[in-house]
Amino acid sequence: MAENLTQAIKRAKDYVSKLTSDNISSSDNIDLNKVWQLDNSYIASSTVSGLVIIDQARAHQRILFDDAVKSFKLGISSSQTLLFPKELKLSSAKLSTLLDILPFMNKIGFTIRKLENKSIVLESIPSDMPWGDEDSVISKMLNDFSTASKKDFSNETLIALSFSKRACIKHGDVLNVSEMIELINRLFGTDEPFITPNQEPILYQIDYKEIKKRFNELGL
Repeated sequence: MAENLTQAIKRAKDYVSKLTSDNISSSDNIDLNKVWQLDNSYIASSTVSGLVIIDQARAHQRILFDDAVKSFKLGISSSQTLLFPKELKLSSAKLSTLLDILPFMNKIGFTIRKLENKSIVLESIPSDMPWGDEDSVISKMLNDFSTASKKDFSNETLIALSFSKRACIKHGDVLNVSEMIELINRLFGTDEPFITPNQEPILYQIDYKEIKKRFNELGL
């Protein structure tokens, strides 16, 4: 497992090196006046040397992960209060897991209060988390933490990985132009804008030379 992870990281770093050599080192190299959403899943724009396509889910995952890590380090988080607090019923096992990780959940922006029975009240969520799917996000995070290999990562990293994966924008979510531009700018404000915390590529560049080559191959 460790060897596979090392190989994946090496491949990801090689990919990043290629991307930076192709002059996409910041959002300044992307034409933010021309952005489109493809299939409600990808953000496309032009660059000096070609086209760039960004996976919106993976981009938001990177943003959420970096924000969570900073919250743990600095002890600062931002929350949005729910208009109506939610009472969530949990199994004994999930409630036990939640109580174990509650301090970490609070640090990234959740406000959760335990009731006398096997339930909790959710009063606020992290500011960057979409509304409406709080029950599912928390339930999946509890499952992730219960099944994760604790020897490979710290509790903080496990929470950050799970939260960023479960609470990110999904494929199929419609974004307006302002939201796409904000996502691009915030992505390039992270430490690793080209790969997700799980070492998956976030964006793909198509050089104009490659486009021309393809058309020439087709005889066009």
